[in-house]
Amino acid sequence: MPEPGAVVEAVMADRTTITVRRHGNPHGPRLVLSHGCGLAADLYYPYWSLLADRFDLCIFDLRSHGWNPAGSTGSCNIPTLVGDSRVVIEAISSCWGPKPCVGVFHSVSTIIGLAHQHQKPDFAALVLFDPALELPGGSSKHLDEVCRRQARRARRRQRHFESRSELAELLAQAPAYSLIPPQTLSLLAETTLRSAEGGGYELRCPPEQESQLFEWYFGFSMLITRHLDSFDIPMKAVGADPTVQHSFLPGLDLRVLARFDYDFVPQKTHFLQLEAPEECADLTVEFLERHGLA
Repeated sequence: MPEPGAVVEAVMADRTTITVRRHGNPHGPRLVLSHGCGLAADLYYPYWSLLADRFDLCIFDLRSHGWNPAGSTGSCNIPTLVGDSRVVIEAISSCWGPKPCVGVFHSVSTIIGLAHQHQKPDFAALVLFDPALELPGGSSKHLDEVCRRQARRARRRQRHFESRSELAELLAQAPAYSLIPPQTLSLLAETTLRSAEGGGYELRCPPEQESQLFEWYFGFSMLITRHLDSFDIPMKAVGADPTVQHSFLPGLDLRVLARFDYDFVPQKTHFLQLEAPEECADLTVEFLERHGLA
């Protein structure tokens, strides 16, 4: 990972700090990027590095993820993370000057970005990777079941590892990660583990907090779907291929698609930015150019 060009510590309402890093071209259009549940923004480097020559990239992790300290389990919920997002945007503008912001988010951070925009219209546009607002041909009950299943899996996740390579090797054997290149799996281990006090490594995001976020996902997904018609900014959704196994929460219901400039990446799963970074970067730039934001 390259060193960021600048760093700002954004202080949340409960005094938790979130470290925001600036990469790319500070004179370019501003993109604000975050990540999926249990992951880290630096993990998406294969994707966002392709945008660095052209865009002012402001990268941040959700609380208890990535560069940030592990917070209390009680504070790891979507309403708190939406409030955090608003403080992050204020800190970016205050430290690095006001500029139109485009939010680029994946998975759970898409719900946070949409809820943020509904509460306070800070974004000029949104690019959302696999924002599972509703399952194609499914029902709200189906989405609830998927979120509960993911929450149970997260709670059972192994939290301690002897080495970073142990996690990378474990993921390489898991079908859900089979399309991610080995070097990106190594980056995943590097960005989601921290040194443990007793030796070895531990997950930066504790499994119980990742599980809790999945439990919150369903309610906010249903809530934000009801407000999509009130958004007056360009929005692009880039989905996983809903026919591919291990898509996690595949794509959007056809009733919702009309509100988005929608694409999906064939033969890729929920981790599409890690599996096909070039295609995802091309789709991002094409959308932003079309709307005069690149």
